[in-house]
Amino acid sequence: MLKLPLSYYDESGRILPPRWLYSIFILLCIDWLAFIFSLASRTQTTELLAFFYPQKESLGLGLLASLPVFLALVLVSQRERLWKKGYLNWRRWVIPLAQIGVVLLLCVQLYYAMHHHWGFEYITGVKMAFYSIALYAISKSRHLKWMVEDWKAPNP
Repeated sequence: MLKLPLSYYDESGRILPPRWLYSIFILLCIDWLAFIFSLASRTQTTELLAFFYPQKESLGLGLLASLPVFLALVLVSQRERLWKKGYLNWRRWVIPLAQIGVVLLLCVQLYYAMHHHWGFEYITGVKMAFYSIALYAISKSRHLKWMVEDWKAPNP
């Protein structure tokens, strides 16, 4: 008997990542997106980065904190290539990398709150709430756990 409905499997019978996972990963890697898009327009790179990150350290902290989530996104999206090259143990790192990244992003937001003397800012509150929900969803998702178990071998 299948653990999930048939629409959650690919044509080879492997469990696909949940649809919400890519959305969460992209929102968690928003610093990477801003950095890449600012580099795309070479003439206005410094102006764009100064607009989105008035404090120079905030970009570096955001990029560093979201690096584990970015790596988890790359692992999930490049699974076929990794299987073709014979790599199999990478699957165990998807959930822990995502969890570590979210915890680091929460720590960065706590640092900003502490840096602003615990004054309430809407964007910090929204980010902390989103990161908490994302951490809970990644940690408690049976779909993700079954997916990682199913990916033990490249061909079921």
